[in-house]
Amino acid sequence: MEKGRKNVKARKTVKAQPKKKNNYQMKATIMGVAMIVAALVIGIGTYAYYVSSVTGTVSGAIDAWSFIVNTKGEGQTFTATMGDLKPGVSGSFNLILAADASDLDVDAVVSFSNTQNWPTKLKLYTDSSHASSAEITVGTTTISRTITHGTSTTVPIYYYWDYAGAETPLSTTTDLTASIDIEVVGTQSASYAG
Repeated sequence: MEKGRKNVKARKTVKAQPKKKNNYQMKATIMGVAMIVAALVIGIGTYAYYVSSVTGTVSGAIDAWSFIVNTKGEGQTFTATMGDLKPGVSGSFNLILAADASDLDVDAVVSFSNTQNWPTKLKLYTDSSHASSAEITVGTTTISRTITHGTSTTVPIYYYWDYAGAETPLSTTTDLTASIDIEVVGTQSASYAG
């Protein structure tokens, strides 16, 4: 019997050790959870006391843009006339480049293209001297101007049909209209790029 009791006691001792280990693990778990909860409560309380919210609006005035050529604006077509053309005739027409209603300076570039029924001796020039250095070559020559905001500038284009030498008539039976396309592109001046 004594041997049986010793064995029983040994069994009880063996069973008691796992309980102590489970108690220690449970206490450590509870303690860890309590620390996490305390940290969260303290952290949330601290965060809530230092939160600020500020709103605002930013605005700015947009400068007016306006560029007009011979009273015509974006998407419109202007016209100019050279009158009746024949060998020996000369004259001029004007391109009025306007930035009158603009808050910005305008860089304008005038270009020439697409001649129709154009006599070979009818030439365009950038000045009234009709010098070869002032001759406008269609498809190549451009004229550049900067128009100060609130103002306009006039670009005269001179023409001269040289009488000297023979010119083959384009038509002997009907009046024709000689024409040339002129494009004027206005862009915001680089001095106003910010």
